[in-house]
Amino acid sequence: MAKKVIPIESERKEGKPMAANEKEFTKVIITDKQGNKYTLEFNARVVKNMERNGFKIDADYPYSMIEKLFTGAFQMQHKGMMTERIMAIWDEQTKKDDLLGILTKLYMKPLEDLMKDGGNEDDTPTWETV
Repeated sequence: MAKKVIPIESERKEGKPMAANEKEFTKVIITDKQGNKYTLEFNARVVKNMERNGFKIDADYPYSMIEKLFTGAFQMQHKGMMTERIMAIWDEQTKKDDLLGILTKLYMKPLEDLMKDGGNEDDTPTWETV
C-alpha cells in the first residue's frame, strides 16, 4: 500500500484549514538501503546549535543549507553520526523536495512554540512601552 504524502504548509492556501488527510507530525522516520531506521526531529537546543553553526532557513547558499538542515535533523536522536554517512543517506532518498519541505516545517516548530502567545488574541498585552 502506497504511503500518502502529507502536503507541506507552503502548499496550502493561507487560512485554509488542514485537510482531513493531513496530520500534525513532530518527526520523520527514514530508512536507509540497509534497512536501518533514523528518527529525524528538531527541538530548541538543536535549532540554537544549528544557528550558532551558521544555519539560516532563508540562506543565500542553498546547497550548504540543505546539507545543514538534513544533518541537523539527526542531532536529537543520532548525535555524533558522521556527516559523510548522513549525506550518503540523503543520496538514497526519493522525493527529496517533499522531504526538504517537511524538514523545514519540523525545523520551524520549536520557533513557533517559542512565539506562541500565552493568551487570546483579544487579551490586553502583558507588556507596555514607556
